Amino acid sequence: MPFRPAVLLLLPLLGLTQCLMQGEGAYPVQPMPAATQTGANTAGCFVDGQLWVAHYYNTTIGAVNPKPVYAWWNNASMGGPILSLNLLKDNADQTLVHHDTSLNIELPGITRSGTYVLDLRPSTRGHGPNGYASFTLRKSTPDQEFLTDAQHTGTLVVTRFDTISRVVSGTFAFTARHAATGTVVRVTDGRFDATL
Repeated sequence: MPFRPAVLLLLPLLGLTQCLMQGEGAYPVQPMPAATQTGANTAGCFVDGQLWVAHYYNTTIGAVNPKPVYAWWNNASMGGPILSLNLLKDNADQTLVHHDTSLNIELPGITRSGTYVLDLRPSTRGHGPNGYASFTLRKSTPDQEFLTDAQHTGTLVVTRFDTISRVVSGTFAFTARHAATGTVVRVTDGRFDATL
């Protein structure tokens, strides 16, 4: 069978289909992003065994779509440098388990790649090297925030921390607790790649 040039035109289109559909008319489900270190602004993990990918999907006309992956490093903050990583999952399909949630990691004192402990609460943030993590369910009022503490800990492994190219990437995992209910969430196999 002769090779047809039209096949070459279809190959790039196949590569663009990264979203999986749950069914006809359903919202796209994002796959776990590749582990990269290029500033791709992607992030994903598992929350209590369920795939969680930072993504903002809103079909409302005129809706402002915020960045689902946001990293910020301030070397001039009071008390020294600080890295904030904010990940957002917002999907209009309210039947999805974590359709309106966010994940935040804050690490004071970071100046290079390495492994960092997440065992603080936001109110007890120090000057490093330990930080904190939170997972927030925003679909109910008030928000349900799960936080790390001395008994519910995790790690952030920063594999690339490049303030010249403005790229930060790495992996994370943590356990966090809701203060009022005592409910615990487990975040595992996390990865991120963001521009600063």
